[in-house]
Amino acid sequence: MDFVKGGTVDEFEEKSHKVIKLLGRPVGIIRRDDGSFFAVEASCKHQGADILADYRGGSIAVCPRHQWEYDLESGRCVNHQSLPLKRYRIRIEGDDIMVSLRPMENETPVDYDYDRLK
Repeated sequence: MDFVKGGTVDEFEEKSHKVIKLLGRPVGIIRRDDGSFFAVEASCKHQGADILADYRGGSIAVCPRHQWEYDLESGRCVNHQSLPLKRYRIRIEGDDIMVSLRPMENETPVDYDYDRLK
């Protein structure tokens, strides 16, 4: 699996997240309260808005357009039936935060009504 540098650990001393572009798509790198990191797609599945625009920490991000709420750790939309956000592997090499180019496979099947997504 290919990884690219998404930032450095030092960048997160003053902030909780950063949005980078991976193959043209916005991906958020987020620092948890315990100092570990994870990466998740940063655009709403509804209309592609930046779900991290008003993010202030925690596990829930709210889309600024229509208030769809996403659990960032799992990628699930918690208040609408929606496809989940893609999640990406993180690897720390020295001070560098490396992010996988390909999203992780969903470990748990997502249960939703495909007809509502049309």
